[in-house]
Parts: sequence; C-alpha cells; structure tokens
Amino acid sequence: MKIDASELINELVNDTRSIVTTVEREFSNLSEEDLLMKPDGKSWSVGECLEHLSLYSDYYHPAILRAMKDTGPGKTKVVFESGRVGNFFAKSMLPKEKGFKMGSPSDKNPSKVGVPDQVVKRFLNHQKEMLRLLAMARDHDLNKIKVPISISKWIKFRLGDTFRFVINHNQRHIIQAVKASESNRQGR
Repeated sequence: MKIDASELINELVNDTRSIVTTVEREFSNLSEEDLLMKPDGKSWSVGECLEHLSLYSDYYHPAILRAMKDTGPGKTKVVFESGRVGNFFAKSMLPKEKGFKMGSPSDKNPSKVGVPDQVVKRFLNHQKEMLRLLAMARDHDLNKIKVPISISKWIKFRLGDTFRFVINHNQRHIIQAVKASESNRQGR
C-alpha cells in the first residue's frame, strides 16, 4: 500500500475522532452494571472491549513515543509505503461484515485481568493521547521509524503500519462493544 503520508495521518485522525464520538455517545452514560453486562456467556461486555483496547494502548502509546523520540523529527517522506508484514497485520484488524474471533494474549484479555472503574474515561484518555501522537508523527518519517510489536520486541512495524494496526484494532472492538450494548438493551 502506498499513500501520501499526510493523507494517511489525516485518515487516522478522522478514524480516531470517530471512535471518540461513538464512545462518548454510546457508553458515557452507561451504568457500571451496563458496562460489565455480557451479551452472552462467550462475548465480552462493553467494558471488557474498552479495557482490552486500553491494555494495548498501555503498550503501544509509550512504544510509539519512544520510537519517535529515539529517531527524532527529521526529513519525512511524502509517500508512506506499508511494509509487507505490517500491512498484512493492519489489514487483518480491519472490521469486517462477518468478523472472525481472534484470541487475545492473557495479559490483554480483560476477562482475565479485570475491568477497572472509570473504564470509559481511561479509554477516552488513551484516544486523546493517540491524537497527540498522530500530531507528533507529522514531523517524523512513517517509513523509517520502527516500533516493536507487543508480542515480540524482535518484530518491528513501520510507524505508519503501527498506527494503522492500533487504530484498525480500536475500530474493530468499538463495533463489538456497540453490538454488545445493543444486544443488552434488546435483552431487557
């Protein structure tokens, strides 16, 4: 995938803002009970979806910031060219009409680590941080900077692919959370 770097960042900013709008509209006024209500025995609750994403943000946001600081701002390429592996994983996170379930590492699985109080606020704070990181990225080379992935420090994605992976992952689980909330409302 080749895309103008500035255009990619603009798309990712718009996607993140859309996520924030959805979360504020759909989940900000839910009770703690509603946030933790599972639509069925297997699916995650709204709170679990949000916490899962926050657990990934806990890893990726500092890793992205560190990679940008270590490399420093510099001459940026006009065109972002996705890496083969990074592009594959970023695309695999895109929400799909009939999505398929993927396993989560236990340290990122909210049904194992729990859901904290103020899970919506925690998630929204992470999205504000993502918008700040995207603004910083405008002065950095999305091709040159590499970010280690959460499951292996030895595998690194280009900065642009890392942003795509994280934000696509966010979109995927926000759709899941909205479906959980709708299912819970219908089940009452």
